[in-house]
Amino acid sequence: MIMAVVGNRPQFVKLAPVVKAFADKGAKLSIIHSGQHHDPDMSEVFFAELGLPKPDLQLDVTRQTHGSMTAELLEGIEAGLMARRPKGLLVFGDTNTTLAAVLAAVKLHIPIAHIEAGPRVNDLRSPEEVNRIVADHLSTFKFCPDQASVEALTREGITKGVYLVGDTMLDAQLMFKSRALNTQQSFINDLNLGAAKVTLLTLHRARNTDSDLAIERLVDFVAGIEGYVVFPVHPRTRNALKRAGRWEQLIALEHVRVLEPQGFLAMIALLARADVVVTDSGGVQKEAFYLGRQSMLLYSVCPWPDLAASHWVSPCGDFETVTAAQALNHLANLPTPNPIGPVFGDGKAGDQIAHHLEQAGWFQ
Repeated sequence: MIMAVVGNRPQFVKLAPVVKAFADKGAKLSIIHSGQHHDPDMSEVFFAELGLPKPDLQLDVTRQTHGSMTAELLEGIEAGLMARRPKGLLVFGDTNTTLAAVLAAVKLHIPIAHIEAGPRVNDLRSPEEVNRIVADHLSTFKFCPDQASVEALTREGITKGVYLVGDTMLDAQLMFKSRALNTQQSFINDLNLGAAKVTLLTLHRARNTDSDLAIERLVDFVAGIEGYVVFPVHPRTRNALKRAGRWEQLIALEHVRVLEPQGFLAMIALLARADVVVTDSGGVQKEAFYLGRQSMLLYSVCPWPDLAASHWVSPCGDFETVTAAQALNHLANLPTPNPIGPVFGDGKAGDQIAHHLEQAGWFQ
């Protein structure tokens, strides 16, 4: 038996093509859901839309700080692995779920395959960076989404078990794009955007939400954007806006469409309708690029160097360091992106991952 541990929206998306690729080879993949994203808008809708199997084990995260959350996840995942003793474990991306699963598996001598290995922003203030580094150094297989990730691992002395396979998020978008555009048109129409310019905004990272100053700058930035702003609000960001007393101000802005977190199909449709994307999400940057949309990044460094070099992603800085006026000026003066080739593979990353693991004897 092979198991996968997932816990948040991007990981559910990355998992879907791998589940399909395993099934095509007659191999079953059991799932541990860490519960890091546990509310229906951030979890259940993705399992339903992506056709993911019901988790073999569902955990419930109750703690919020990085240390306490990781400890709780480690305890729950370790117990699940000890009870099931899988032949191998798949982990995805860079969350606390990833870190806890890797620590649990390596101490139980279970081989680990890290999917989306290698991206770096060279900033240890980012908890995701710490999680990525630990996962990459402890994993048996490192499945990289782009050549820049392979090169980043090489600089850290990691060359064994490294495979350039492409991005399973590209696989997922190719799998579901037609369905999304066909089924979500009424949802887009109901937003009453007309032919106006649309900015799609997603934001959730600590440096954009944890201080009242960052929240103040966020709201002032949104208020100054021309055209419509469509803003699916992450629960963390909603709580921060309410804590800072700025929620009512945000929802009163007539040009802003404040939404609940959206499922995968709705996000594809929103990205397709947007003229530009403003985000602090590493995954949304790629999803926007796959649909030919440019992103302004509310962070100082892009984890995808090829997208930054070609201006498909333009780092601005986060709201701890950048004022609303500076962010608005950055948005108004985005450079024209340059055409680039298939940076993240050919849409068959899941198949390549399954092939490599089959060759390694994981399916026996």
